[in-house]
Amino acid sequence: MAEYVYIQNYTRNGNMGISHFVFDQIAAIATNQVQGAILLDPVSATFKLHKPISCSIRNGLVNVKIHVILVKGAPVDEVCLAIQDNVSNALAMMTEMIPFKIDVVVAGFAEKKEIN
Repeated sequence: MAEYVYIQNYTRNGNMGISHFVFDQIAAIATNQVQGAILLDPVSATFKLHKPISCSIRNGLVNVKIHVILVKGAPVDEVCLAIQDNVSNALAMMTEMIPFKIDVVVAGFAEKKEIN
């Protein structure tokens, strides 16, 4: 797995690379902006996930997997689609790359007061 994705350098003054940790951070920020969802807390997770977001880079393409908790009563398909759209837009805008795949895993539900 690649540690960096090298982006087009128009100045030819050297190489420019983006670490896979940056993709994790961008995806986390974009996910937390969506109403009705919050990233799964790795400490309280049933299965003790190491990270709520995992990004892998293969052949210059980014695969993102996001584990979230939704508010009870929230429309699952709409919230998950909003997360995918928001993360896709954020990654494309900030890194000049279109992500290959964004998977959203609903890890549970919580009351609204528990999420805030």
